[in-house]
Amino acid sequence: AIDITKMGFHCLKPISDASQYDIVVDVQGKFYRIQCKSSSWVKDTKVEHTAFELQTCRSTVNTTSGFTRYKYSADEIDYFYTWFEGQGYLISITEATGTTFRMRYEYPSYGQKSGIHIADNYKIEEVLKTLAT
Repeated sequence: AIDITKMGFHCLKPISDASQYDIVVDVQGKFYRIQCKSSSWVKDTKVEHTAFELQTCRSTVNTTSGFTRYKYSADEIDYFYTWFEGQGYLISITEATGTTFRMRYEYPSYGQKSGIHIADNYKIEEVLKTLAT
């Protein structure tokens, strides 16, 4: 949230652990619920360090049912936030429809553009600037 506050936005933290979001950002009086996630390099690309991803679900481990994944909903959060390689990113819950969200620094060399998420389009400063207009 440091990069958000450095841009002049106020952040709020929930006082209970029961909420599904980690912070709320106040953008000109409108509040956006944000779930913070770590991200890591994707290992299955032809060229190393061209894509990274974050988990867009939460997991629980139970002794009777084992490992369970739960998707976040638009009723719980508005955005996912991740900090990766010195840059913050915001991804809308409406775009993050799977259990992971992958971003690339450029389109793959084999020409696919459909379904590819370019990291520059999710830079936090650009997304917040769009929300503020």
